[in-house]
Amino acid sequence: MKRATLLTTDKLTLRTGAASLLTDLDWQVHQGEFWCVLGKNGIGKSTLLHTVAGLLAPASGHRHATDGDVAGLTPRQLALWRGLVAQQQFDAFSCNVLDSVMAGLHPYRTGWGWHDAADRRAAADVLGLLGMTAYADADVMRLSGGERQRVAIATLLLQAPQLYLLDEPASHQDVAAQQVVMRLLRELADDEHGVVASMHDINLAARFATHVLLIGERSWWSGEVNEVLRPDVLQAAFDCRFDVIDSARGKWFAPSSA
Repeated sequence: MKRATLLTTDKLTLRTGAASLLTDLDWQVHQGEFWCVLGKNGIGKSTLLHTVAGLLAPASGHRHATDGDVAGLTPRQLALWRGLVAQQQFDAFSCNVLDSVMAGLHPYRTGWGWHDAADRRAAADVLGLLGMTAYADADVMRLSGGERQRVAIATLLLQAPQLYLLDEPASHQDVAAQQVVMRLLRELADDEHGVVASMHDINLAARFATHVLLIGERSWWSGEVNEVLRPDVLQAAFDCRFDVIDSARGKWFAPSSA
């Protein structure tokens, strides 16, 4: 069965100031795919996510959603097509966690109105998926970084876009929470969504992703995990050698001590 194309980039080029981050990216994300975006710090991973989400303009090239050019979509069309979880969450005022999560329902509402019992149950359900049920009445301004990030992911789950974009979703999480988040993202992809997450942990990507976009200083590589996560490609992107460790759970990559 042919799966729908959720995102297409055509010769997409990103720059910050005079610095070129990414050049001529031709890329597609389809239903059922979980892409991890890897690369050095400052290489352009966050800029790419914000650009394909329509929050930043590219230096050149095009971004296409299911409904056409991203630049021409209305805010509501954008919200139904994609959702973005940034690395950091900034809260200007106190709000309990459950009410914060229900902000994900905004694209489906017209005008103003109070949330009903069904909305609250739906918000509680997504909090449960992330192990955050006990925090429903907590103040978002009193959460740890990892807890606040999981609340943002819960909000995105309630928004339920076609394409999930997440900037470093595992970076503030402890080991157990990382597993919960990454399994959930893989399940979203298996459920016919598209998921794109920037990452630093190559081995988390190797374990959970279906595809990898690896950004180097002068090149980029994209494809299925086994096509891209190879020692020679990783060395070209990160400028260090990698050893491959074979285990019963698959391949693991470690920077070489040699």
